[in-house]
Amino acid sequence: MGVLHALRGEGEEAREQFGAALAHDAGHYRAGTNLGNLDLEEGRPAEAEARYREVIRMQPDYDGAHHNLGVALRRQGRLGESVASIRRAQRLSLKGSQRESREEARAGLGRLGTGRLGTGAAGAGWLRWGLLGGGALLLFGLLRGFGG
Repeated sequence: MGVLHALRGEGEEAREQFGAALAHDAGHYRAGTNLGNLDLEEGRPAEAEARYREVIRMQPDYDGAHHNLGVALRRQGRLGESVASIRRAQRLSLKGSQRESREEARAGLGRLGTGRLGTGAAGAGWLRWGLLGGGALLLFGLLRGFGG
């Protein structure tokens, strides 16, 4: 609800929703980030910085908080710190993407053996024979074309 209010330009309502989320769950780092975003949009980069630092304390590997902290620091004229924070965000984002890719690959390989992709043990055999047959037909066609 807070995000919806923020998108509508209803800052106070958004702030109330994000505050309620934090009151319910003090570790709700996304609500904390969104409060920082509201501070930043309202021209209060120092307050946004404090919120982003709190989020990073709760969730040190959250790339979004590091990136937004970099923006808040840049708006305060602290360019060196800003660049360092944004670079950290980029490294964390890349690390997260690589981890997700590995997990997806493992899950895909696991499904291959169970037949959930339609290519279980029997399906994999048919696929193999189909590829071999297709290769043989291609080779036959190429050889026949050269001999004709």
